[in-house]
Amino acid sequence: MPSFFGKHLPLSLWNSKTLHLPVQLTTVHKKFLEDKGWWASYGPASAGGIGGASADEAKEHVINRFLNSAARMQFVCSDPHDEEIEVREMVLDQLAEGHIYLLDLAAGNGSGTLALLSLICELRSHGLVPNFPLNISISGVDYSPDALSHYAELLEQLSPWLATMGLEIDLTLHVCDLNISGDFSEVLESFLQDANGQSINRFLCVVSALSGAKKEGVAQMLDSLKLAAAALSNKKRNSSWLWVEPHVGKTWITKAIDTIRLTLQRVAHKFFSKGEGFDIVTAVPMLKDKPPRTFEWLDPHNGNAAKSHVFVTAFKND
Repeated sequence: MPSFFGKHLPLSLWNSKTLHLPVQLTTVHKKFLEDKGWWASYGPASAGGIGGASADEAKEHVINRFLNSAARMQFVCSDPHDEEIEVREMVLDQLAEGHIYLLDLAAGNGSGTLALLSLICELRSHGLVPNFPLNISISGVDYSPDALSHYAELLEQLSPWLATMGLEIDLTLHVCDLNISGDFSEVLESFLQDANGQSINRFLCVVSALSGAKKEGVAQMLDSLKLAAAALSNKKRNSSWLWVEPHVGKTWITKAIDTIRLTLQRVAHKFFSKGEGFDIVTAVPMLKDKPPRTFEWLDPHNGNAAKSHVFVTAFKND
């Protein structure tokens, strides 16, 4: 039986077929913008691009794309229409209690992971999931020091609320270009050594909106992503992978995700570029392209309803 069904979601998260972000998260975001003197620049209708190619782009992304990214993560993990219950159950299982190590790849300003943590707290506050002590050691990896700095500041402001709901967060930031697998291998080694030192064998890897780098950019990161998947594939580790993307409209992203899934699950396969996309040869069934799920969410900063498109893929190493 599922932990709960979409119809049980509180009105603070889902009301009149519209997603609502937790008030604590949106309040922290607004205060962050006000403290920086950036509130007057809020105008998400004009936003776009990659979140950290420069300090200005990291600023633009945290101002105008943070809430949209957070809404996508909340939608797929709360699953109000019970369309992919297995994703919700995987997330709730991994973030139930105890100690877990979370690898946040291409983390940017942390919108996806902060939304995930906020969702868990809101569900706990309404008694939909147990309120057990949960320690989460997060390693945020991104090539933008500015975006990671925003991540740390937002988490610092959000942490008191998380703590009241039993979540204790330890955030370690790594300025690292995933295009350079040698640099990432050092980050990964440090992450795993720290977990081993704590005798922790439970892991969650989160990837959100990597498709903004386009096919060529994602291709350059795949060596690093495969390093992470191979390391987390160890049978002694309980590892899950959560990958959330906006609608891309291309099949190449599914193939890229599938080579990570197959690596995590220790399945032999051949991955290669083919024309404008990728292809895979393997003896097992492959992931199918998913139609995007469309939903509306309320932007609390301007009171407008916004529409977003998303798809999610989740898998484990067993």
